[in-house]
Amino acid sequence: MAEKRKDNKGRKLETGERYDSKNNRYMFQKMIDGERISITAHTLNDLRKKKNEVLCRIDKGSKINSSKAKMTLNAYFDYWMETFAKSGRKATTCTNYKSYYCTYVKETIGKKIITKITKADCQKIINEMIEDGKKHSTMANLKSCLNIVFECAIDDDVIVKNPAKNLQIPQTESKKRTAIKEGHIKLFMDYVKNDEQYSYYYPAFVILFNLGVRVGEMAALTWDDVDFKNNTISINKTVNRYRKADYGFTMGIASTKSKTSVRNIPMNSVVKSTLLKLKMKNYPSQAKLPYVDDSGHTRGEIGGFLFTNTIGNAWSEPSFRELINRIVEQYNKGAEKNNAEKIENFCPHMARHTYTSLAYSAGADVKIVSQILGHASTAVTMDTYAHLTEDKKRQQEEVVQTIKIS
Repeated sequence: MAEKRKDNKGRKLETGERYDSKNNRYMFQKMIDGERISITAHTLNDLRKKKNEVLCRIDKGSKINSSKAKMTLNAYFDYWMETFAKSGRKATTCTNYKSYYCTYVKETIGKKIITKITKADCQKIINEMIEDGKKHSTMANLKSCLNIVFECAIDDDVIVKNPAKNLQIPQTESKKRTAIKEGHIKLFMDYVKNDEQYSYYYPAFVILFNLGVRVGEMAALTWDDVDFKNNTISINKTVNRYRKADYGFTMGIASTKSKTSVRNIPMNSVVKSTLLKLKMKNYPSQAKLPYVDDSGHTRGEIGGFLFTNTIGNAWSEPSFRELINRIVEQYNKGAEKNNAEKIENFCPHMARHTYTSLAYSAGADVKIVSQILGHASTAVTMDTYAHLTEDKKRQQEEVVQTIKIS
């Protein structure tokens, strides 16, 4: 009787198992219905666990899809994007997944055969992101992308186990939402309003600071959304960016971030006055963007935007951010020359944080603020702006401390 094979620790190997001393790994091979099933692992326990899972699935009628099991992760990702990703997900979500994948995976484990990828391979990507100081949200989004792809590969009988499951991401403290100083807002708005070069953009900044909208929502506003009779502005769409290679265009009008993002916001006197003056100037916008459904298919065209740049194109978040950079830089040059106070640079989304901060300071109810911001619930608002809630709590505690009965 032939002696059973053993590994480097003297343990007996079962039929089909072997130890690859050159690569320090264990392998299992078995012919099933004319197809060779191959499994690898770094430990004998892991190999047998994977082997049992495969054999159990085969007993239940499933077997490894040998043709796809030979694909690289890059090839399977492209197949997944084309076949599964766009079903039930927004096109913008798919665009984000592709961006994360191309940035962190394509040139690393993406080139490996999908069945050869280990949990350690995936964790290595996360570890490198940690070393590079990437945000927790970026790592979490990449993990989510990999999880979905590998889970689909399991359902597709390509792999046995998800190597991206339970990846370790450090729990970092949420970054405090910062508001723009009130004094800086006044300096900025006065400068924009009175500057010959930038006064054209003043109405857009009035909307951004007074309504707490996202920059994509502001950019998508048309005159049909403005109700001067009831003093409201309807937020019902947004400008999104797309990959031209995938969709044929780079910008489009789509549904809002979520269902609760569809809302009517009351206009204050400043907003109403500004928009009436803008309408009286009657600058008809020629800009048009495709109207895109959640799957990324063009369903029409939308024009008549309230705000465009000086060459008549609709705004995107990056281009509006660049506008702010130019304005702040120009203002600060003059301030330095005149020995005046400079203003800090800010991104468009900080105007939303500023609106929320001012609303809380004015004593606005959290439910009303949540509805105006378009959050899914007050819990989202309170979690996002926890520091403002704590500030409010301290103020109320100070008020309570004034009640003294002796």
